Amino acid sequence: MRKKVLCYCDSPSVSTGFGSVSRNVLKQLYMTGKYDIDIFAINYHGTPHDYPFRLWPAADHQSGDPYGRRKFCHFALQHDFDVLWVLQDTFIVDFIPELFNHLQSNRTKPFRSIMYYPIDSVLQEEWYNNIKPIDRLVAYTEFGKQAYLEYDHNRDIDVIYHGVDLDVFKPLDSKEVQEFRNHFFGANSNKFIFMNINRNQQRKDLPRTIQAFKEFIKLVPDAVLYIHCTPVDQGWNIPRLLKQMGLTLGKEVLLPERMEPNQGYPVEIINYLYNSVDCVLSTTLGEGAGLGWIESMACKTPVIVPNNTAMAELVTEDKGYLVNSGTNPSLWTVLPNDNDVLRPLVDVEDLVDAMLRVYNNYDEAKKKAENAYKWVVSELQWSDKIARQWIKVFDEESRMLDAYPSVKPSVIKSEVF
Repeated sequence: MRKKVLCYCDSPSVSTGFGSVSRNVLKQLYMTGKYDIDIFAINYHGTPHDYPFRLWPAADHQSGDPYGRRKFCHFALQHDFDVLWVLQDTFIVDFIPELFNHLQSNRTKPFRSIMYYPIDSVLQEEWYNNIKPIDRLVAYTEFGKQAYLEYDHNRDIDVIYHGVDLDVFKPLDSKEVQEFRNHFFGANSNKFIFMNINRNQQRKDLPRTIQAFKEFIKLVPDAVLYIHCTPVDQGWNIPRLLKQMGLTLGKEVLLPERMEPNQGYPVEIINYLYNSVDCVLSTTLGEGAGLGWIESMACKTPVIVPNNTAMAELVTEDKGYLVNSGTNPSLWTVLPNDNDVLRPLVDVEDLVDAMLRVYNNYDEAKKKAENAYKWVVSELQWSDKIARQWIKVFDEESRMLDAYPSVKPSVIKSEVF
């Protein structure tokens, strides 16, 4: 008998980071033939798809909740499932403790729960309480695991890194790459190209990337910065910001054309971009995992990232460049509407030094990129080691279910949400 899995996560059909994770994890799980999968899908609006899963739109327009939290509580109480899989930020799932109380009281059979969670700063106590009832916690990184253990140092928590689909993100033929580079970057194609590929939102701190690049081109004028983001989004009006910084859009700094926040470029084009630029960099203030730099590594492109959160754990000296972040009291901030967490700022001078190291010794940078690529191939393929880790988690939880006797509910069902 196949186990029935109910998922609370981003739709596998969307281009968000959560969507990429759900798409790859659930694809590998389905391919075992052991599981039927229903997805209560965030950011899904009912459009046709060819996934072998049932997708249910999450957004609750009546209450104005794009995550459909109350709607999901009703859905879960009425839905038949064996395993609940949650992929979401810990501060979003504030409904879990109450929902679990009612599920455990009103269901005719037991269930197991698994949550895959990111931590990109600290774990606040209320967020810890949100996820405490989950049977099996899986952290994105050791950093995320240790954040939970600050509250409960006796709990067993798995760590499974994000993977890469090497059928999508991979090194391309040099002639193809040069043709794309000439077409996409035009008159700038013969310059040294840095790329920041992050959403235009506050946590990504794109102004600090621009600030560092402004200092870099004082020393190396023959370079260009391409920022792959929506020019005006949750963070900044990038063209206006460039003007204030004395940089010319289309000359020193490039932005994509016709790009909307929720409608990114096709992954095939993203792969060409990773292959075509000389270096990928980031000034993010924290990452639960960070797909951009992992995908860059899969394309053998050198990376420069801040020495904080997930990147401090996974980007070692032989695989890329880490820049100082939060190393003195002046390099910390608290963003508005960001759950009041302290965030480490990138040291601009140290970032410029790293950019110069890549530019002046590109052979060294490419050697690091080659090491990073070998690591990705060995350790981070969704369809290989990452798949085996996830299948082991689900299989173990399924076996625990098989050992449980069915139990009748102790109370009469009631409308509670």
